[in-house]
Amino acid sequence: MKQQVIEIRSEDLLERTARFKKEGCRLVQILCTRVEEGYELTYTFDKNYFLYHLRLIVPLSGSVMSVTSLYWYAFVWENEIHDLFGLDIRFIAPEVDYGGHFYHLAQKTPWHDLSGAVHAKRAVKVNLRSGLGIDASVHKDTKED
Repeated sequence: MKQQVIEIRSEDLLERTARFKKEGCRLVQILCTRVEEGYELTYTFDKNYFLYHLRLIVPLSGSVMSVTSLYWYAFVWENEIHDLFGLDIRFIAPEVDYGGHFYHLAQKTPWHDLSGAVHAKRAVKVNLRSGLGIDASVHKDTKED
């Protein structure tokens, strides 16, 4: 499977998404992660086993337009991102906009604040085994950091 990452501005999201829709691509996933600058969003589209990743940064105080007008099922990811990260996603289709109540959370927007974030000292090694899938077990190294 081949793939391409395309960096865009948040204001270009709907136009680029509409282009992928017109070309017959399916929306595979929307990923959000907190970064120093705000939120990094990745919208992944597939056509004929080729993945296109639209990547954009949205400032903490910023917002992004919903893509539910083009891909209705995006409401799941958009509501999740809103609830967990606190990102303002504008114009989610009204019949599927949960208004911050998609999940019942003990803490509102738990992944919004980075101040207490703990980062791993190193990445976890993942072994790919032919025909058996992924071995994501963690093995202790003999060397110390």
